[in-house]
Amino acid sequence: MSRLPVVAIVGAPNVGKSSLVNRILRRRQAVVSGEPGTTRDRSYNRAEWADREFTLVDTGGMEPTAKVGLEALVTLQARVAAEEADVILHLTDSRLGPTEADAAIARELRRAPGSVVLAVNKLDTPADDADRHLFHALGEGEPYPVSAAHGLGTGDLLDAIVSRLPEIETEEAEEIPRLAIIGRPNVGKSTLLNRLLGADRAVVSEMAGTTTDAVAGEVEVVSEGMSERYLLLDTAGVNRSAKRADGVPYYSLLRTEEAIRRSDVSLLLVDAVEGLVGGDLQLARRIEDAGRTCGIVINKSDLVPRERLREIEDSLYARMTDLKPHAISISALTGTGVEEVLTFASRLMRAYNVRIPTHELADFINRLVDRSAPPKGVKIRYATQTGTAPPRFILFANRPKDIQDSYLRYLENSLRERYDLYGVSVRLRVKSSR
Repeated sequence: MSRLPVVAIVGAPNVGKSSLVNRILRRRQAVVSGEPGTTRDRSYNRAEWADREFTLVDTGGMEPTAKVGLEALVTLQARVAAEEADVILHLTDSRLGPTEADAAIARELRRAPGSVVLAVNKLDTPADDADRHLFHALGEGEPYPVSAAHGLGTGDLLDAIVSRLPEIETEEAEEIPRLAIIGRPNVGKSTLLNRLLGADRAVVSEMAGTTTDAVAGEVEVVSEGMSERYLLLDTAGVNRSAKRADGVPYYSLLRTEEAIRRSDVSLLLVDAVEGLVGGDLQLARRIEDAGRTCGIVINKSDLVPRERLREIEDSLYARMTDLKPHAISISALTGTGVEEVLTFASRLMRAYNVRIPTHELADFINRLVDRSAPPKGVKIRYATQTGTAPPRFILFANRPKDIQDSYLRYLENSLRERYDLYGVSVRLRVKSSR
């Protein structure tokens, strides 16, 4: 399958790149804040204009003079995006005029392989249009006036971008399973992502909260003789108080919730040093509520003794009594155990899509009823699976309202044990057999 053409939006910090991404996608995909540096990783999104599909890449603010630190890492990410793009949109800020940073970015983009389109943002009224002519000095051709906040000029800008896209024969997109990497700030999500991708796709820093946008990459794993591909989603770290916060922490929580909904399997990273905490349990609950499959990856195993890992696993089984997820231990920093992560995800994916033949399910439920009968007078007459991803079942009984939640939990846990549905959000309903 041919890839979609790539359009990368680059520019200095806080010129409105993420606001323009949201305007083009017609949804709040990128985290927007008045604080420079909110976007730090490359964020990949599928976009469409004038019947042309393309991949739109949002990037962090480029600071070409930065040599070390987080600013240098973010700038490196933007440079990589520009190198792989077919069209590069250089976004500038009309209120600041052409800055030295804009000029330095323009010089760098002259060496990039893609076609460059210059846009001047924050021209919110026609009267401001004269300001854009100052940007001819950057030597990138006609500057297109836009207002990401109000949507002005975005149609003409997209027409210009689409006209420069290479003609690529695209086939119907194949549905690739999605794997989300979820966790609290600074548990090692981006480090694990980079290990799995074999490339510095996400910014990694000692500063908690470095990643604020979901970053997608594709990986392949051979499991039980079969080759499987996954789309990886990296997410911002979620603080326990994010629901009560505003700005970046709040929108990072929204992005994490969206990544969970988009995923088929969510891997919840737990810090081996800190152990299982309330924030981890909250994230596990969000995964279950979304009907997705949860696997626990205990990271930083190189920093604790083996006994500590066993304590965390015991705590998982004692406190996550609903999903009862399996766990593996790794060190994303050293690479120890990372090769097991995708195999682990494949196992969870198969459980997520399990299909139990009707006669087999009926026999199994009958054995469970013989072993532990439902309340007196209740007869479970039939059972069937109604769907997968997650597995959904319906029991038909003569008096469904008399079946207690505890009995349904007994049936659910028995299904989980028999068919290895650990970490899978099993949906079990009862209907009247009349």
